[in-house]
Amino acid sequence: MTSELRPRCYTGFGKYLLNRQPTRSRCVAAAYRIIGFDVGLKDNRMIERLATGSALLGVPLATIQDGTLRYTYKGVPTYKNPFDLALYQMLLWQQKPRTLIEIGSKWGGSALWFADIIRSFGVDCVIHSIDITPPSISVPGVTFHRGDGRDLAATLPADLIESLPRPMFVIEDADHHCETTLAVLRFFDRWLVAGEYIAVEDGIVDDLYGPEFVATLMGGPRRAVELFLRDRGQDYEIDTSLCDHFGTNVTWNVNGYLRRVR
Repeated sequence: MTSELRPRCYTGFGKYLLNRQPTRSRCVAAAYRIIGFDVGLKDNRMIERLATGSALLGVPLATIQDGTLRYTYKGVPTYKNPFDLALYQMLLWQQKPRTLIEIGSKWGGSALWFADIIRSFGVDCVIHSIDITPPSISVPGVTFHRGDGRDLAATLPADLIESLPRPMFVIEDADHHCETTLAVLRFFDRWLVAGEYIAVEDGIVDDLYGPEFVATLMGGPRRAVELFLRDRGQDYEIDTSLCDHFGTNVTWNVNGYLRRVR
């Protein structure tokens, strides 16, 4: 998580979340059917799934977010919640990626954590982390790049990507704007192969904040995932074994663990 997304008021925010009515699923699914957004999606179950938020609502979500924003690793701000720290470890052990690409470095804490975890698994992995303002931290095995998620070809040219060892694992954790996330998804769609993952972080903003805030992000990461799967859903699936490991979308990467299937 790279943006300082803090709930505006714990008491009021908690009451707001607790009083929310679970109507988004029905409304979004209906809208998809009306305007034909099911093109490219596997079936109505995918449509309903994309409209499903996190089961972790109310005051606990707000307090966990506060702790997430105060979390550090080796003294470096990291912005990772306990659920995804656990889920990433399981996925990294399963996939044993030889290349990890992170879009959104912030202070470099996440890249440091990923490098240590993967190294502890005995995997020789190269990590490329990209940010508009790269951090000053130096991490063995990590290359920090200056770059923009909306123009990744300028930072990750074809000859570089073609030279990277596989499997590849991609983490989209940039500015949480729909346009940025969609650009990242479409860029890596060309490069990912069957069995590889791209994790889209912070779809939880829909559940953390009100619709006014999400509107400033043009729908945010979840909207980007929806639009991407509308066009490319036949080649990807949402890995619900990760998203729902602790309960339905009890992850900050709501519907965001995407596995390429062909």
